[in-house]
Amino acid sequence: MINLPAFRGAKQLIDNNATKIYIYFGTPIYSNDYDPSSNNVTYTLLPPKVINGYTKQISSSALVWKEYGLQEIGSIEILCDSKYTDWFKNCVSVVVNNKKYRAYKFGQGKLAIIEDRGHGLIRVALQIVGGQ
Repeated sequence: MINLPAFRGAKQLIDNNATKIYIYFGTPIYSNDYDPSSNNVTYTLLPPKVINGYTKQISSSALVWKEYGLQEIGSIEILCDSKYTDWFKNCVSVVVNNKKYRAYKFGQGKLAIIEDRGHGLIRVALQIVGGQ
């Protein structure tokens, strides 16, 4: 059974507090010294796709008790429409508020998390690249 007030509330949260999220895809470029075992591929970035979503920083205490496995500074949580699941899985880079976050396909272990939240929504947890 669908809880329609909760569903409408989540959609309104995204619509009223939307942040622009830039999702970059890329084409792989294999250099002359490409070695499949080391997978030294560089990517040429394509123009970004822009989506709207609700974003918030994940506090360091939440990272500990929820056991995300992310670094304690610079992790972000994005709530958006579930139709963007494949975009997050296949992108090269994600930029929110001029900060670059680690893409899902380059994450090791739990450095990028995508969870289905029901009602057509997903929750994406990403780690910042470097120490920005």
